[in-house]
Amino acid sequence: MEFKIYPFDTLGNYFSADIMAIYKGKWIFCMHKERATWEHPSGHIEAGETPLEAAKRELYEETGAVDFDIEPLCDYYINAELNGNNFKGNGQVYFAIVHTLDELPHYSEMGKIDFFDSLPEELTYPILRNYFPIALEKQQSIVWA
Repeated sequence: MEFKIYPFDTLGNYFSADIMAIYKGKWIFCMHKERATWEHPSGHIEAGETPLEAAKRELYEETGAVDFDIEPLCDYYINAELNGNNFKGNGQVYFAIVHTLDELPHYSEMGKIDFFDSLPEELTYPILRNYFPIALEKQQSIVWA
């Protein structure tokens, strides 16, 4: 497996948008309907979509977030097989503060969401442990009202 983190917007030709999101000071993780492990909102960038547009869409589709602030976090390169899927290419990671959650959309692949003080033990994609410290640093820099 090859996985490396880069400063935001340095790689180009992105295939995926990943989001590390918090709600009321807790990390939001979702569970796919067909899995028993936790994952962060993420997904492939559709044709004609920017990575930021994909991040916003995925955040809504996988958590029900309807009001949020989102900003860049980092880029990554991956060449690995995870859960039977091959991933090779560049991704962008965003950090989001969610203000309002709605129900998951009926077409969501996710069965539920939950809130955590830290990373859940059972992760679908353990590679996020590589960039979680960057998200944690961002969270700790926020002055909460």
